[in-house]
Amino acid sequence: MKKATFFLFPFFLFLISCQGEKKEKKPAYVIDEDKMVNIMVDMHIVETASNLKVFPPDSAQQLYQNAFASIYLTHEVTKANFDSSLAFYATQTDEMNVIYDKVLEELSQLESEVNSDQ
Repeated sequence: MKKATFFLFPFFLFLISCQGEKKEKKPAYVIDEDKMVNIMVDMHIVETASNLKVFPPDSAQQLYQNAFASIYLTHEVTKANFDSSLAFYATQTDEMNVIYDKVLEELSQLESEVNSDQ
């Protein structure tokens, strides 16, 4: 169920962006952009591991959930805080595009490092 939500995010972002941007003042509860980038990079790594079936099949779902819980703990945020921040940024397409550009840049850099080590 959580995987489906994560994969539907780009579609959700597209729908929101088609409605035009509403510039709002950033509420205090919203996670700052750099921290969002770091969290999302970690989430994409977990997603990739799951898609590549790195997790043993008999415990994959539990390990997947534990990995996301660990991400929240590592970055000192709650799932609710992350979800609320993501919903806010989804209404701020320019900011969300900047965040996703940074996520893609970081993932590309990590991929290059892995490839150069092999």
